[in-house]
Amino acid sequence: MPESPELLYATGNPGKLEEVRAFLGGMMPIESPKDRGLNVEVEETGATLEENALLKARAYRAVAPAGMIMMADDTGLEIDALSGEPGVKVRRWRDGRTEMTDEQIIEHCLRRLQGVPGGKRGAQFRTVIVLALPDGTEELFDGTLRGEIAEQSAPVRVPGFPFRSLFVTETGKLLGELEEKPDSSVLTHRQAAVQKAVDWLRDYNK
Repeated sequence: MPESPELLYATGNPGKLEEVRAFLGGMMPIESPKDRGLNVEVEETGATLEENALLKARAYRAVAPAGMIMMADDTGLEIDALSGEPGVKVRRWRDGRTEMTDEQIIEHCLRRLQGVPGGKRGAQFRTVIVLALPDGTEELFDGTLRGEIAEQSAPVRVPGFPFRSLFVTETGKLLGELEEKPDSSVLTHRQAAVQKAVDWLRDYNK
């Protein structure tokens, strides 16, 4: 095993990349697909977060340079009163086929929860991270952030992230507020999963 194996994070989101770099603290080099000139279209056909994260990790492992560790993730929202919906199908929540806009998702969520009182609107964001090693080993880690769905949306809008205006964390802050102004005492769902993955990598890298 190389003394300091390289990690490729299968994401096009620079914010996610910087977040993982901060958690790694220089422990090992980390690159994005763009850094390596890789452009892989991965169809997320999995029924679970685990399946989708594995699809991404395997797709990039097939084209990345030998010896690199692949890292991939998937995130979903699970609403208690809706038996875990929408899960992995946020964009096609309404009928499983038609892609929805952010506003349509917000409206659909509030309509589905109409009449559900406060205290019964619990939900969680969950992120699953996969580490796919050069020898074929695959390790999975997950993180959750509990909260509830507000009875009306807040004015805040973050394109591509409709629930940041609806999801109130257990601290009482909107998810959008928490991610805009991080609280060092609270890990988001992705940060919790990343922390577990990084802890595992530290042991692997010894």
